[in-house]
Amino acid sequence: MAKITLGLQVLPYVPEERLYEVVDKVIAYLDSCGIKYEVGAMETTMEGELEELLEIVKKAQEICVEEGASRVVSI
Repeated sequence: MAKITLGLQVLPYVPEERLYEVVDKVIAYLDSCGIKYEVGAMETTMEGELEELLEIVKKAQEICVEEGASRVVSI
């Protein structure tokens, strides 16, 4: 399958002082996946196979919940 580009912005509902900590854990996870990605001001852009990237998005949501987010908005 052809590679795609996918933009992801996660907004975990956690106390404000933990927001960057939780987002940094998601970024660390992306780094461990070995995919090509670039963190931007408003979103992180990833390149890879569709199924792989969708699994990464799912895990990003799960990381936020595991870190105590009551809700997670992903755009």
